[in-house]
Amino acid sequence: MLYVIRHGKTDWNLKNKIQGRADIPLNNFGIQEAIITKRLLKQMDFYKIISSPLIRAKETAEIISNHQIPVITDARIVERDFGEFEGLSKDDFDSSSFWNYALNYHYDKAESVQQLLNRVYNFLDEYKTIYEKKDVLVVTHSGVIPAICCYFKGIPKNNNIFTYHFKTCEIIKF
Repeated sequence: MLYVIRHGKTDWNLKNKIQGRADIPLNNFGIQEAIITKRLLKQMDFYKIISSPLIRAKETAEIISNHQIPVITDARIVERDFGEFEGLSKDDFDSSSFWNYALNYHYDKAESVQQLLNRVYNFLDEYKTIYEKKDVLVVTHSGVIPAICCYFKGIPKNNNIFTYHFKTCEIIKF
């Protein structure tokens, strides 16, 4: 079984800023969220925890692992590259178009939706080959989780992959 968790809260989450590849650490609330999630998962016997290399995801993974489960990082589950939109308020750009699979806009610096899906699908194809019969926890980001959902559930009818959106430290099972 694949378990997916979005990292704990950061100061940029509180400010409603797009953090993408910016390496923002967890704030105190995010640390507490990770501790609560660790308690919720204490009965799980994860074979491995795979984390995005960004600090907010790695911190969340390390808190959950409690040094009992190997944590590895994989760049294919790093947050979407928001390019020119990095650091902006989420209200300062056209989010609907940005997440639209059918439109698949290409930007000067930001990663397109289909580039994101290709990267994440590559990770998941490998996951199924190596870990299919093992319980694995993936700690990643709000921009990657929709791509994971699309892999297992398909592209939403409205083509907006961000229709699949989850809270910080929310646990999703596939």
